[in-house]
Amino acid sequence: MDRIFIGDITFTPKIRAVEHDGNEVKLRNKESEVLALLCDNYPDPVSREQIEKTIWTDSYVTDNTLTQTISNLRNALNDKKHELIITIPKKGYCLGLEPKWIFYKDDESELNPTAADVIKDDTQLISRDVRKPFQLTQLLLVILSFSAAFYFSFFFFFNEYQINIFKVKYQDLPILINLDEKKDADFLKLYRKHPNLMLKKNSDGSYNVCGRVDSEFLCTRK
Repeated sequence: MDRIFIGDITFTPKIRAVEHDGNEVKLRNKESEVLALLCDNYPDPVSREQIEKTIWTDSYVTDNTLTQTISNLRNALNDKKHELIITIPKKGYCLGLEPKWIFYKDDESELNPTAADVIKDDTQLISRDVRKPFQLTQLLLVILSFSAAFYFSFFFFFNEYQINIFKVKYQDLPILINLDEKKDADFLKLYRKHPNLMLKKNSDGSYNVCGRVDSEFLCTRK
């Protein structure tokens, strides 16, 4: 939709409206056509005869009709001092300010964002940029937490079942891990003897029997 800027006034011919200080005023057909004609002929004045011939074509027009149209147009433009639409004696009317055209495609409003949209998009972009360091910090905290938990768990269980082989005496062999003298009596009766060096009960109820075989330390599940 094409727009014409006349100073701080926006004129939109297609919808026959002018906007000033955020207020939109609708124009009558003839008022809009006269304003468009003055814009097209700037900076030259347009005679009354030319206006009547162009706007009213073959219709009969009195002097008062054009005068009233110009008056209504000035009121719509808030042109109390007649600075926008100037009357030039014996020559007609012309604009006091240079009109500037801005041409838009029909889908311009969809393709080009408004100022509010641009501000909104910039705000969201800044917000995303601000959140990035916090997201990275949270990720690092999660990694550190898992690492600390793993480190603690590893050393806790390692120390829980760690055996200081330098303090183990021969008569203490085989070493027992997670075994109960009463509950695992049958298993101990069979495997608590040489050459087994370690007996361990697993969480699933199975057992590991470990011993030295041909200079190697081997474990078998029972």
